Order: sequence, then structure tokens, then C-alpha cells
Amino acid sequence: MFLYKNSVDISYGSDICSFTGKTIETVRYGGKIIMNDGEEHKFMSVECMAGFYLKMEDISLINYILTVDFAHGQQYLPVEDAVYLRSSLRPSPNGMNLTAVDASNERMKTYIYDAYPGEYLSWNEVLELVKDEWNLL
Repeated sequence: MFLYKNSVDISYGSDICSFTGKTIETVRYGGKIIMNDGEEHKFMSVECMAGFYLKMEDISLINYILTVDFAHGQQYLPVEDAVYLRSSLRPSPNGMNLTAVDASNERMKTYIYDAYPGEYLSWNEVLELVKDEWNLL
């Protein structure tokens, strides 16, 4: 099992989202894609990261895709190790209402779901949702 990957190094309020070109402001949201050559792309939301991924011409150039764990706020985890709560009661920065939670943290998944009822999605389901909602091919 992959443990948390470093501390979140997003400078909220000054870093720019690689997908939208806007300032990343909302703490506990976001992520980054690290390329094989070490280049990093930071994002304000899971949906932005998914959109960027879907528009990439060659995904084999990716080394890691990491999301900010909402429960911890200052830690990344691989996108495959998270589930994504989609709830209109817990809006995310780009409007798809997606909140990343460590899939192995049953207690936190239950707590967040009880506070913000919705449905949990996998990373692949997030990709499908973003592709459909934003008409990305």
C-alpha cells in the first residue's frame, strides 16, 4: 500500500492551476501530476486534474497523479487510493462537487458521507464524469 506522498506543496492563493490558468485558492482541494522528467502540474480541484489528464496526448509521460486528501488537508495520496464523494452539499472549486477521501479510511468516509450525503466514485468514474460533463474527447 502506498502511504501519503509528502506534504501538500500547493501555495494556496498564489499557485496557478495548470488546467484553468486561475489561482488555486481552496484549501483541502487540489492535486498535482508529476511527469517522468520531474515537471509538476498543480490543480485547484480533482475535476481540473482529470480534465488535464484527459486532454494529455501521452499519459505514459506521467510518473504520479496525486490528490489532496480532504480529511488531512496537508497530505497527498495517489488518485487510485482515494474515493471521490460527489455531493451538492460539499462544493468543490470547479463545480462538480468532488471531494477526495482516502479509500482505506472507513471512519472518515462514513463521517463525510453522513455530513454530506452523495455518492462515492472511483478515479475512473471521475474521469468518465469529467469527460461527459465537460465534453472532452
